[in-house]
Amino acid sequence: MDYLELFKELGIFGIMAVGFVWILRFTIKQLFAKDLEKFKYNLEKETISYKTKFEKLHTERALVIKEIYKKIVITQRAFISLTHPFQPAGSPSEEERAKDAAQKANELTFYFEENRIYFEEDLAIELNEFMKKLREIWYEFNQFEYERGNKPYRKIEAWNKAWDKAEKDIPEIKKKIEKRFRTIIGIE
Repeated sequence: MDYLELFKELGIFGIMAVGFVWILRFTIKQLFAKDLEKFKYNLEKETISYKTKFEKLHTERALVIKEIYKKIVITQRAFISLTHPFQPAGSPSEEERAKDAAQKANELTFYFEENRIYFEEDLAIELNEFMKKLREIWYEFNQFEYERGNKPYRKIEAWNKAWDKAEKDIPEIKKKIEKRFRTIIGIE
């Protein structure tokens, strides 16, 4: 066999080998591309599913925050009205204001308990602190002493303490809660 014929046969074999490798490589590439597209499609489907669930949860949580904040503001107003030392003419009676404040505090407490799951533990603690301060104000304001003749009278110091807590302590706690709410809903 001469060299020329050997080169021809090697050339044909080389061309066939290169062709075979190219076909094999193309086939493998197509299989990987098909699998990759399938993976991308499934990943997009999962992403959309999680995004939808997260958006729904975030919307629901924002509605709970909106409602509980509204109840906080209404309750705070009722307690300020109850404890304010000056009551303008035509204001509801003390008994009516007390009933209103108690009702608003109960509504806030019940709503919070029903929706506590939407709040991180440390925020839930702050909300509990707010409601605890309301109870302190309530007990402080309703503190009576009895004088001769068994006539109850309110201790002025207790009333002043209740008013002070309603005017100073409640807004401080509320401010912390507001800051946390803003963070949750994405304002800050």
